[in-house]
Amino acid sequence: MITVMLVDDEPLANRHMIELLAEYPDVEIIAVVGSVAEARDSLEAREPDVVLLDVEMAGSDGFALLANLSDATRVVFVTAHEKHAVEAFAVGATDYLVKPVAPDRLAVTMGRVAAPSVDEGEGETRAIESAEEAGVPRRDDGTALVPLRDEARKVVVRFADICWIESLRNYTRVAMRHPVRTLVFRRRLAEWLSDLPEGVFTRISRSEVVQLQLVVGTEWKSRTETVVTFEGGAPPLTLGRLSSQRLTTLLEGGSLTD
Repeated sequence: MITVMLVDDEPLANRHMIELLAEYPDVEIIAVVGSVAEARDSLEAREPDVVLLDVEMAGSDGFALLANLSDATRVVFVTAHEKHAVEAFAVGATDYLVKPVAPDRLAVTMGRVAAPSVDEGEGETRAIESAEEAGVPRRDDGTALVPLRDEARKVVVRFADICWIESLRNYTRVAMRHPVRTLVFRRRLAEWLSDLPEGVFTRISRSEVVQLQLVVGTEWKSRTETVVTFEGGAPPLTLGRLSSQRLTTLLEGGSLTD
């Protein structure tokens, strides 16, 4: 049985997809939500095998949900606009559907979804090995030369200035304090973890790494969202409920094994 979550702020679109998926007896829809915030809430209870995800939604676009999903979860973007297709496949989407979704096109997608996926742990091991084989450019002065999203440019990153790193599957988003900015790199989180200095950064979830000593405050926004602020006016990080709880435990001097 393949479990599916539908994420779309258009009720008619969700209803149409429910009707299409009814033709697949091996598919179970475990959640139908209308926003990224609702999707994060649902993920706390159960993570599906597949997320059918709209891109342009009120409040936050679908790409913002990727950080809350494990690599084992397949992502299929479903949107009325073809312009996001390149970005969708770049971040590791299994497929990209354009509304209105035709039954024969969905059949192709379901075939891709049913194909075996790489285990998350195995994927991270491969990423680390590939980074080592390529000779990750870590320097003795605490910096690294890392390729940006388009691969055409590289920037020098000082580890001490990294406030947080968020996984976007094949990419990572990194917030810096000097200078204040957020950059997207063509680099998986596992590759960063193989290169970051030990004892400085803490992984608080599958997709988020934080430099705890740079945290200056947390602000609860809703049951599923907490905003974390950092030294130097660096870009804030929005966490889901479980990640927020884990961060609070660490900031209060506890450990994640308590």
